[in-house]
Amino acid sequence: MSKKNPSWGGRFTKKPSQIAQNFSSSVDVDQALYNQDIQGSIAYAEALMEAKVLSKNECNKIKTGLKKIKKKIEAGNFNWNPALEDVHMNIEAALEKEIGVTAKKLHTGRSRNDQVVTDFKLFLLERSIEIESLLRNLMKNLVVRAEGELETLMPGFTHLQNAQPVSLAHYLLSWYEMMKRDLERVSATKKELKVSPLGSGALSGNRFKLDRQKLAKSLGFDSVTRNSIDAVSDRDFALEVAFNISVMAIHFSRICEELIIWSSSQFNYAQLPEELCTGSSIMPQKKNPDMAELVRGGSAKTVGNLMTLLSLMKNQPLAYNRDNQEDKAPLINSIEYATEALSIMIEIIKGVSFNNDQMLADVYDDFLTATDLAEYLVIKGVPFREAHEITGTAVKYAEDNDLLLFEMSLDEFKKISKKISQDVFNYIDPSDSIQAKTSIGGTALQQIKKEIKRAKDYLKK
Repeated sequence: MSKKNPSWGGRFTKKPSQIAQNFSSSVDVDQALYNQDIQGSIAYAEALMEAKVLSKNECNKIKTGLKKIKKKIEAGNFNWNPALEDVHMNIEAALEKEIGVTAKKLHTGRSRNDQVVTDFKLFLLERSIEIESLLRNLMKNLVVRAEGELETLMPGFTHLQNAQPVSLAHYLLSWYEMMKRDLERVSATKKELKVSPLGSGALSGNRFKLDRQKLAKSLGFDSVTRNSIDAVSDRDFALEVAFNISVMAIHFSRICEELIIWSSSQFNYAQLPEELCTGSSIMPQKKNPDMAELVRGGSAKTVGNLMTLLSLMKNQPLAYNRDNQEDKAPLINSIEYATEALSIMIEIIKGVSFNNDQMLADVYDDFLTATDLAEYLVIKGVPFREAHEITGTAVKYAEDNDLLLFEMSLDEFKKISKKISQDVFNYIDPSDSIQAKTSIGGTALQQIKKEIKRAKDYLKK
């Protein structure tokens, strides 16, 4: 038996070949779940004691042994053995060395099938809480920066072309809204993570009268799974976490893309913190936005990891299959990206400075209030499509005469439309345009202030 795997070797006369051991070992990845595995085993030992499978002395020996193993792992003194395949068997083998034959009782009624999904859910729950905290930090910094840029005017864009004037505060709050949706998705998925599969066995349940509800509560779960076949084969929760991170990463990428563009010499809207930039090995003048670019580039792997997990699950029959060993590496990779990228994003938002003068100059150096002129004509009784055409004519006239709309005289406007009066100049100044957008979610400062207060109240919850 010493030459065979101790968890299933009785059926076999030969141990796995070295190439099979190397190919099937996952301990280099799933050892990240050691804390959850030990936490789950301690709770399971207590449940077995209450079910009269273990004596109190046996339960205490197991708990003491597991705590010693945890200390060894955290001190870097634990020898991970690839021949034992995974984190679960490594810890179980170490426990037998630590306390003897009593360790063999711990796996009573428990399969690695329900053990691994329990560990994975606990791991993802812990990391989701970490991501939530970082997201809230980022959102708070966005609100702080928005509050300081209420009076800063800038162009808003469609198709990356100047479109309409907005407040920079309004722009920053658009990033906040992205992060808010990300936070709410992470929070919603925690409900799925808080459903315990432990006690489902390999796929058909457990005969030892374990109190699954109590066991679940002891591990921080809210409820238990209702079907043992589904419990051990379900990876929807992992897909949800991967999806949440990929959407969040796309948001990071979009924000970084804008900041990279804004920090270019062509835009000159923003200066990224020097400590988050690098120089060139050959061009002494360069200040490259490398951290923002790495956040943007790294987002790609989260999309790839999501596709990996979706592809992994799509053809699996029920219940558990060894394919599911492949679920951890891509998701852990995405989580590591998410936590690192969030930390970088927080520092970017804290440290970025804005060139308010350049933004303002661009607001007053284009036809950003053309839509306001069309809306003015609508207020004067002109149908919108006709107003649109008249405004286009005014823009063409201004371009041909090297003017901007607010530089045109009333006489020039009247040649284009008799509907235009002196009050038109209250509509085509960018500052007036911004203040006129008083709808909920609009650019008027009174609305932005309301949204800042709403954001602050939300983040206090």
